[in-house]
Amino acid sequence: MLHFAAMAERPEDPKDPLPLSSTLHHVKQVQDEVDVDVHWTNLHTKMQKWIEDAVRHENLPADRSLDDLAQDVLLQICKDIGEFKIEPGASFSGWVKTVAKRKLLDTWRRARTTKRGKGKLRHLGEFDEEGGREHFADERSERPSMLVRYDELSRSMLQAMQKLSDKHRRVIELRMFQGKAYSEILGELGYTKEVTVRSLYMRAVQELQALLQPYAD
Repeated sequence: MLHFAAMAERPEDPKDPLPLSSTLHHVKQVQDEVDVDVHWTNLHTKMQKWIEDAVRHENLPADRSLDDLAQDVLLQICKDIGEFKIEPGASFSGWVKTVAKRKLLDTWRRARTTKRGKGKLRHLGEFDEEGGREHFADERSERPSMLVRYDELSRSMLQAMQKLSDKHRRVIELRMFQGKAYSEILGELGYTKEVTVRSLYMRAVQELQALLQPYAD
C-alpha cells in the first residue's frame, strides 16, 4: 500500500510533454506521413474557414475568386507543412492565416503586373516555330523551339502521371484535365464527402509538382 501511495504522490515530471490539441495532432500525423489523406481531410474544413477569416474584408482581383485563392493557399500549405514547428500552444490557424494573406498580396502583385503589360499575354499557340526568340533576354545561346519544348514538357507530364498512385492519377485526370467539379467526382471515385475529394486532389497535385520538379530544373 505504501508503494502505491508513493506513486500517487509522485510529482509530475516537468519533462513530460503536454498533450497536443486535436489540430496539432492532425498536423503531426501529416508531417510523419501517417494516414495522410485521413488527417489532411480533418484539417481541410478548418483551414478553409481560417483562409476565409484571413481575407474576409479584403478585395480580390476581378478574375480571381475566393475558391481560387483558397486552392492556392492549400497547395502552399500542403507543400510547406513540414516546416511548421509543432509544440504545445503553437498556432497552426495563425500560420494558415499568414500564408493566406501573403498569397493575397502575391495575387494582387500579379494582377498589377498584368495590368501594366496591358493584358497582352501571349499564349503558347501564338509562338512561331522559332519559339518567340526575340523575347529572350540573352540571344547568345541557342534555344530549342517552343514546339520542341512543349513536346518535352508533355512527355515529362506523362511520365510523372504514370508514377502517381491510381487514386491520385484519377483525381487529377477528372479535376485538372476534364474540369469536373468536386461534386461530380464524388461518385466516380466512390466517396461520399466533397471535402475528402478536395483533400485528395491537393495531395495529388503536391505529389505531381514534386515529380515534375526535376524537369523544371
